[in-house]
Amino acid sequence: SPVRTGDRAEVTSAVGRSVTFHLQSLDGSAAAWSFDDNLIAAVDFGDPPRVTFFDDAYKSRFAFSENGSVLTISQLRTSDAGTYTAKISGVKTTFTLRVFRELVMPTVICAAQNCSAGGCRYTLSCTAPGSGYGNVSYGWRVGNSLWREGPTVLVKESPLDEPRLPLTCTARNPVSSRNVTVTSAAAACAGNSRGRGE
Repeated sequence: SPVRTGDRAEVTSAVGRSVTFHLQSLDGSAAAWSFDDNLIAAVDFGDPPRVTFFDDAYKSRFAFSENGSVLTISQLRTSDAGTYTAKISGVKTTFTLRVFRELVMPTVICAAQNCSAGGCRYTLSCTAPGSGYGNVSYGWRVGNSLWREGPTVLVKESPLDEPRLPLTCTARNPVSSRNVTVTSAAAACAGNSRGRGE
């Protein structure tokens, strides 16, 4: 949901979804919409609103409703991210749109292992492959308890210790969250397992 600061709003959404911008007042007869300072459409308020597009590339995914006070952008792309400005009678309303891809399933790999007579130490690394996700945070859980923050975790397995397993890595970005569970650090480091995703 948008966070308003005067005549500004910030909106975050995901690739493939839609987003809606609402103008709070229609003090005038028309609005000029621009994207990153490029004029894209003029909207004459009415039922239905009369829309003139200055760039046909926007026609198929940009729709105006509610007398022209609402702009909906569908099938979002990362290239849609930026600043949208509606100018009515010299007054500007600005919307900043951030668009991220939804995370794919993360994978857990064995970054290092060190075994001796006293047991083994495994370094497991969790990553969500790909780009366009924005800031991705990682956390490791044992059961329902958060154990470690960050993409990497050190697991010790010895005859004396109860292993902290199964381990679940959660990857999060502004629009999605994905989990992968490791049932055995030894198996992950032997190449037998890359984790089970949810």
